[in-house]
Amino acid sequence: MGSDEKHQIAMEEERKEEEFTLEPVEIHPEMYGTNLFGEAVVHPKIDEDEDLIGPKARAEFNIFALTDAIGARKKRDAWVLYQKALAAGMAPEEVFYKLVWQAKTMLIAKNTKSVAETEMKPFPYNKAKGFLKNFKEGEIEELSEALVTGYHQARRGEGEIETLVEKTLLKL
Repeated sequence: MGSDEKHQIAMEEERKEEEFTLEPVEIHPEMYGTNLFGEAVVHPKIDEDEDLIGPKARAEFNIFALTDAIGARKKRDAWVLYQKALAAGMAPEEVFYKLVWQAKTMLIAKNTKSVAETEMKPFPYNKAKGFLKNFKEGEIEELSEALVTGYHQARRGEGEIETLVEKTLLKL
């Protein structure tokens, strides 16, 4: 086979590729609800009132029960509530930020004499002030430091937020 013949075959193949077009596919309504073999497939109907994950589930989970367990230093309750939060569809990062908020609130309450010195509402301030009795001197600072350090390690790929939160709760 000469080079002219090879060139001509290549040109024919290229012309065939250019002629290739996609034919439109007809969509028939009866195709919906069937599998590839034409057998009927029943999809479970999702009742919006029974949404197991997402905003509705998160709305049903009270994250403040978890922050109260942290402040009360009840590690078992905190861990169980953390698992419930994850099951309700909350991201570990969401729970992490609430944990940071609780530590920060307790630090503010510890370092001030009254709510007037802060920009906080009285209810969370008084609650945090009441939680201080559950921690020894320096433990809230250690908790806060561990959270900040763990956060940066997780962002550097040296761990995961989910594991950080779980370990922190179990060390309460």
